[in-house]
Amino acid sequence: MIERIRKHLEDNAMMKKNNRADRLPVVLRILVSFLVCVTTAVLLEVALFQFPSVTEGYEALSYKAQDASEEGGDFTVRNEKKLVRLTEDEEESIRVERNNKKLLSDYLGKEQQEEEDPTLVEKEDGTFWRRVNRIVYTVDLPSRLYVKKLDFRAKLKDEKDCGYSVTVYDKGSQSGDVVYCSVSAKTKAGVANIGRHASRLEIAFMTAEKIDPSGIRFYVCNDFTPNMMRILFMSFLFITIAFLVEAEHLPEQKCEWCFAAFCLSLGLLLIFGIGTNQVSYDEHVHARSAYKLSFGQMIETTESALQMSGNLLPFFHNPEERELVAAYENANHDFSWADIGFQSRFVRSENRVYYPLAAGFFVGRVLGLSFPLTVALAKLGNLLMYIAVCFFAIRAAKRYKELVSLVALLPGNVFQASSISYDAVVNGFLLLGCVYLYNEFLEPESKVKPENLLIMLLSFVIGCQSKPIYIIMACMALFWSRKKFDSTPRAVICKIAILVLAGLMIYNIFRPTPAAGSDYDLVGNFDFAGDKRSVGSSVTGQISYIFSHPLAYTLLLLSCMGKMLFNYLLGGTGFFQYGYLGAAPMAATWLILAAAVFLAVTNPPEQDQDHRRGEVKGHRSMGRIHIILTLIMTLGLSAVIWTSMYVSYTPVGAAEIRGVQGRYFTPLFLPLLLCLCSEKHVFRLKNSERNRLMFGLITGLNYLMILFLVILVYDI
Repeated sequence: MIERIRKHLEDNAMMKKNNRADRLPVVLRILVSFLVCVTTAVLLEVALFQFPSVTEGYEALSYKAQDASEEGGDFTVRNEKKLVRLTEDEEESIRVERNNKKLLSDYLGKEQQEEEDPTLVEKEDGTFWRRVNRIVYTVDLPSRLYVKKLDFRAKLKDEKDCGYSVTVYDKGSQSGDVVYCSVSAKTKAGVANIGRHASRLEIAFMTAEKIDPSGIRFYVCNDFTPNMMRILFMSFLFITIAFLVEAEHLPEQKCEWCFAAFCLSLGLLLIFGIGTNQVSYDEHVHARSAYKLSFGQMIETTESALQMSGNLLPFFHNPEERELVAAYENANHDFSWADIGFQSRFVRSENRVYYPLAAGFFVGRVLGLSFPLTVALAKLGNLLMYIAVCFFAIRAAKRYKELVSLVALLPGNVFQASSISYDAVVNGFLLLGCVYLYNEFLEPESKVKPENLLIMLLSFVIGCQSKPIYIIMACMALFWSRKKFDSTPRAVICKIAILVLAGLMIYNIFRPTPAAGSDYDLVGNFDFAGDKRSVGSSVTGQISYIFSHPLAYTLLLLSCMGKMLFNYLLGGTGFFQYGYLGAAPMAATWLILAAAVFLAVTNPPEQDQDHRRGEVKGHRSMGRIHIILTLIMTLGLSAVIWTSMYVSYTPVGAAEIRGVQGRYFTPLFLPLLLCLCSEKHVFRLKNSERNRLMFGLITGLNYLMILFLVILVYDI
């Protein structure tokens, strides 16, 4: 007996020693792979983007506008006056601003006083034009040079941005397209990416104000400046590819950990690639609420924070402009002359979704970080919260982890999680709530555990704080069978509680609860309710119109829903969007939808595959009645979303519904996909292979969108 125990202990010791020995080569392989990926990224940066700087570098050429001659020579200038029409967005912005001033004057009972802009011209057809001065500089370079960048500096007195264009001439003819670049009124500069050989440059500077030539200078350069964002992007990309190729068992066993790693890498690229550029939906509105929440009763608002709240921060389009913008923001992020304001200690319910963002603002302020890093830390707080919530959602999903991972990594969800937006809270917690909700439908014989019920309700409540209409999804729990509960009274009490909770949240949409510091007379007054970004919107007027024309509105609603579905599936409109940056092509929509449907239809449960015997068992699916109810819920909630935008955002009686975006429907993806789960369809493919295919597809789409919409736009 003693000999047997001794032999068992020796075997255990030998096994532990072998495990440590096996672990060492794995660590070394990971370290070597990491170094290879980073080195490859650096070499590609030098070879693809910095090679002309290495082989044809020269000292930057500086030109002063006051040295230009009107009579001829190597550096000439000519002045012109032009009338330039504003863009549709600029025209709409002017109309919205005028309408809001009128509404405010009516509310305050004062006469509206319009401010005149001498440079603005409104024609009889309703279009807006602006008077501008056009100054054209022609520069003959000392020799044929490779022009990488053109740095234009102008001392502007006005607070309005202006711009310039660069026409490149090489060997006597124009080379490539004209390059356009804006000059920020805040940084007093604009850096254009040229990237071609030139012997002569024609720079046309346009501004509405009168400029002193002594305040204009520009530089022609071809400096060796490695782009850290490109290196970081390529490093993350190569590491992701290496992981998907090398990892044989990890994706099968730790699906949630794979999601966390991929989402973190994608989020970091978005956070640092976009920087302080405000390109997410209503980002300035969310930034203002989150920034205020990071304080207690007294708020210290720096100039940079104030501009962030007003969507007035300067933009950058390359690393050189990023440095200029960062210097401007840091110079104006001085708390010694910040504006002091006060707010109630009571946090309104709809503002509590900003806690992850507020935590980042708070930590950045305490650590004394620069303004760009503070903003990045706020976004990181949002991202980490989203990853944590989705991590537990994937872990809780019993038979459809791949589907939850796919939904959590959808480009729009990752982008919103990496931005200043409360959509990360909405999407994350609604996903978690749906997992716990539909787990019960997939296991009709098991009892509802109190802790699971509590997590589900809390998830829906948190996810619906800012968008209460999604609480309709939680009402699916009303259709849990009697077998899910220990007794009939418990079932009745649970369902009544869910119904009351949903009713109160929906009621709060129409009659907001009075909160400290709010103007309840205005908040609860439908005559002034409506989104003031849209001219002609009125909640009272729109509701009255709907009840007066029920049939016409029903036809309008169905028509708009059908058109949007057609546009996303066949009309060429990309569904997966990165805010105002743009969208992936329609082919990506079909590719991801096909992958999601494939996973849903053929997805076997984790523990029901035995590849050693070559058997793959089917998995449980929802009952037919629950599938029908889910489809009804999805259609009904979609109609409610459309109607809410018609009531709050669309002008009264309009023959269209404005403001509806595809991102509003992403919380419905998981319930719809679960309707496709079946016990009849199986596919003989290992879970690890399926997971690598799924992760490779969705992360690949995100990397492509980051490359074309972020890296090649803001970090080139």
